[in-house]
Amino acid sequence: MPVVLTRTDEAPVPVLELVPLPEGATVRIRAYFRGKVGSQPSPADFSTAAPSFEATYEVEADGSLSPCQVDDEGVKTADETEKLIVRSGVYDFYAVSPARALVKSQGTYRITDIPHKEDVMTSFARGVTITGSTHRVRLETFRRRCALVVFTVAPSKDNVLPFSKLSATCLTISRISSSGATLAAGENTAIPATGGADDENAVVTFGEDEFEAVEAGADPDGAGLNKTKGVLLPKTDAPFDVEIGVQRDGETATLRATIDKKILFCEGQRYLFTLRVKNNESRLQMQVQAWNDYVFTFPNVGAPDVPYPDPDITTGTGTEITVASWKEIVWSSEAGGE
Repeated sequence: MPVVLTRTDEAPVPVLELVPLPEGATVRIRAYFRGKVGSQPSPADFSTAAPSFEATYEVEADGSLSPCQVDDEGVKTADETEKLIVRSGVYDFYAVSPARALVKSQGTYRITDIPHKEDVMTSFARGVTITGSTHRVRLETFRRRCALVVFTVAPSKDNVLPFSKLSATCLTISRISSSGATLAAGENTAIPATGGADDENAVVTFGEDEFEAVEAGADPDGAGLNKTKGVLLPKTDAPFDVEIGVQRDGETATLRATIDKKILFCEGQRYLFTLRVKNNESRLQMQVQAWNDYVFTFPNVGAPDVPYPDPDITTGTGTEITVASWKEIVWSSEAGGE
């Protein structure tokens, strides 16, 4: 993920390009001047030192970054901003996406008020020499500071009751980490985990409008299977609650359970939850894998078309465990049945 500094008549100007972050994401870059070229000053302490300059960018469709203005929450407010000039010297760099402002509190620079459903990432580079002829900066790979949760519903392979449609209508996860988290600036800092809180900030709901159909290859029978996904803050190993709305052939049910499997929602991890429906019972399965982009390849070139799997829910091999089960689902023709 390179930062490229291009030359002007005065001094290098920071310009970023080819950063593999999502289109529309914003990035804040902070640079810390350590000293003149050839000197060996101490590295900057990101958590306590004020930056020499900072700039904010938006990721374009081609992966390049263009300067933009943002508010304190990292939301873009304008397309243009002034270019920042840096002098030659040795620098440390610290990057945050979204481009949230870092505020100083009790002597420490930190990001505050981080909500659920926000993909917070950080990166850095140390001891970068900037001169008129050497002006390329390569940041370390951006590190995700939250977890991705993916939820879907599917029939069990041994289901025998016939049905033509199956989908989820909502998902609520409660008694988890509280929204409004804090992350201190630094290479190895993490969002402090909380859990078990019984307040509205410890509840995350995925409404019906946040579900979308799975890709065709993951629904070969055309049953209308769907999925939702979102980012959650890290939590402690305290139990938490789930409430799932599910619909089958026009009938609905609401499933509730307390999960006590010491699930942490660790940073950089993908938690895939699948509600598998078997006749009038169901179980909630979970797999945990690294939160990466998965690339699927098929060796049967020239063979008949193979349905392409859904990368959100087809994540390769992994151990799947049961975290909750319901022995009998009571279906209702009206919403809200249990």
